[in-house]
Amino acid sequence: MNQEVISRAGEKVLGIIGIIFNILAIALIGFAMASYANVQGTPEFEQFLEEEIMSNPEFSNPEDVQMIMDTMSSSLNVVGWVLIALLVLSTILAILALVNLRKRGKASTAGVFFIIAGLFAGLLSLTSILFYIAAIMCFVRKPPVQKDQNLRDDDFKYQEDQLRRKEESVHREDDRVRRDDTTTRNDDTPYRPL
Repeated sequence: MNQEVISRAGEKVLGIIGIIFNILAIALIGFAMASYANVQGTPEFEQFLEEEIMSNPEFSNPEDVQMIMDTMSSSLNVVGWVLIALLVLSTILAILALVNLRKRGKASTAGVFFIIAGLFAGLLSLTSILFYIAAIMCFVRKPPVQKDQNLRDDDFKYQEDQLRRKEESVHREDDRVRRDDTTTRNDDTPYRPL
């Protein structure tokens, strides 16, 4: 059976917008990490952190303050790189989904790639919601199944024509019988239908 080609422009647009959002998020996270690295070594920043942490009554020991500052700076660096890696993976999966959308009959594969890309972009971020919508559209929108035009439609038209001709011939036969019935009467009484 032949299938009509369905336009997947909506899925493509949502995927491209999601990829752009991923690239912007990667750039912002990279910029934030670079800014933090530049500010981290300055004495003003360290003094600000020490004052904020020292104002907390739980931390009175300077070694605890230094340990917290080191842990915080290293954890921010690691979290930033993990987020960048996840967003890059999400972008790659979204590009694979767009490539699969170009192939005929691969919409469900593209939908799976969009779902996985949405999971890596963050469970409920704006980018992941765009990817989820594109995936739902890939799964739900199916091309209508089209019968083989040359054989089945022609056969149907032929059968329909034959049926119409039979009905017309039956009607003509009935009309002819009625006319013959009225003309064959030889008595003087006019014909009156019941």
